[in-house]
Amino acid sequence: MNLKQIPNLITFSRLLFAMAAFWVLEQMRFAPADGQVSLAPWAFWFYAAASLTDFLDGYIARKYGWVTSLGRVADPVVDKVLTLGAMAYLAAGSFFHQEGDWMRQVMPVWGVVLLLAREFLVTALRGLVESRGEQFPADGFGKAKMALQTTYILVILGAFGRVPDQLGLSFLYFLRDPWAQALLFWLVIGLTLISGANYCLRGAKILSKVEW
Repeated sequence: MNLKQIPNLITFSRLLFAMAAFWVLEQMRFAPADGQVSLAPWAFWFYAAASLTDFLDGYIARKYGWVTSLGRVADPVVDKVLTLGAMAYLAAGSFFHQEGDWMRQVMPVWGVVLLLAREFLVTALRGLVESRGEQFPADGFGKAKMALQTTYILVILGAFGRVPDQLGLSFLYFLRDPWAQALLFWLVIGLTLISGANYCLRGAKILSKVEW
């Protein structure tokens, strides 16, 4: 096997872990309250494994110089599937209905629409910039946005599935509070807007110097 393909294999394993998490989330949508609680830890751990590979593939590719054209395309696409897919489930009104509807519709639909719009805009802008022979890599804002989105999803799934109890971290149950979840949600939205605006400014600056 070509060693340069190892990061790509890790990337595609992320897609498999994400699909496993989504399958569990789909079962949760139609399960009774106690069934949802028993399924949620599986969704959490599948999603956590997928998130870990997001760090590993990039780290290995950079460390050993195994960056490939396939990896540059596949990595951001799989990232979008991972985050947007999970948030689509969080926006499903029938997703959580346990303990007095304390979670109900975790994420409003407009939040998912906003995230989708940002991703489409950045993807289109990246394609335009790179079609002119320029590089348009992810920056710190984009990476922070991805990290915060992943954290938000893991917090919701982990709190609902009582994962803190399994890990002996019961003090983290404050994250079940609607105010804590709302704070995380607005941080995600804020960083999404900031990173999107930053990409637009970077893209405009690059394109202003390109001959058309």
